[in-house]
Amino acid sequence: MLSRPPLVAARFSAGRPLAAILGGLLLGLSPLAAQAAPPEPVADAGADCGPYRVGLREYPQLYQRQGDGRHEGLDREFFEQLAARSGCRFSFQLESQPRIWQHLRSGSLDLASWVVPSAERQVLVHMIPLLTARPMAVTWRERGPMSQADFLADTQLKAVAIRQALYGPGYDALLQRLREQGRLSEVADFETALRAFAAHRGDLLIAFPWSLAGQPWAWLEQLRFSDWHAGAGSLYSTLALSRSTVRPADLRRIERALRAMQQDGSLAQLVARYLPPEGVQVLPAGTPLPPLPVAAPASR
Repeated sequence: MLSRPPLVAARFSAGRPLAAILGGLLLGLSPLAAQAAPPEPVADAGADCGPYRVGLREYPQLYQRQGDGRHEGLDREFFEQLAARSGCRFSFQLESQPRIWQHLRSGSLDLASWVVPSAERQVLVHMIPLLTARPMAVTWRERGPMSQADFLADTQLKAVAIRQALYGPGYDALLQRLREQGRLSEVADFETALRAFAAHRGDLLIAFPWSLAGQPWAWLEQLRFSDWHAGAGSLYSTLALSRSTVRPADLRRIERALRAMQQDGSLAQLVARYLPPEGVQVLPAGTPLPPLPVAAPASR
């Protein structure tokens, strides 16, 4: 049975077959020994900013439901620090991936975190690069080593993915081909995708390896993690702010606060508490967006 990953994953033992993939990644998922003193705000606390509505989705380590019903994770701490730095107020709305974009289009949400950039999305939101990460192709070990070409050639194989998610040009093109062939099952969130994959209703899941932390070893050892686009750059992840509802003055205020978090290392420290150092890189302040290809019809 699948379990909810803990917010801080246990270390994997070195002798396990998956240690090279998951174990190495997850050794970094440990709390910092000490927290820095609260930073000084970078904006005029007397000026009104917000409240702005932030669309959050449940995802391991980012925004995760606890036993008492509260949500904890990187997202909550990130926006708490951003609020303290900027003097802006934020309120959270738990939504599925598709509904976040519906609300951003309609003006009923103002911000979203960890957004993969595309030309289509850039029309709707201003995106500030935060970090890069690498998704991987997760398949069943029993099928043996498999390339993307092997997967496409076997028309009996199917994939499961989060609706309107982006994974980088290579994986997005693959999922679009599978969609056109009727070989893609699309669901609202990661937990549903993981359940469908675990029930063998899919033969491929595109995921960040750390998102499977905390699952039983007996199940993890049935999986194979492959980088089918090793030559491609890592995936950019950004903070997205609505072009229609976030005031320009507040956008600049939030940008200044975020730049301060990047420059003094507090963003890197925060990310390190929840995500592994391997495969995740916090970007320096002022990093530009990469060239943006036109998004596929169903885009994250």
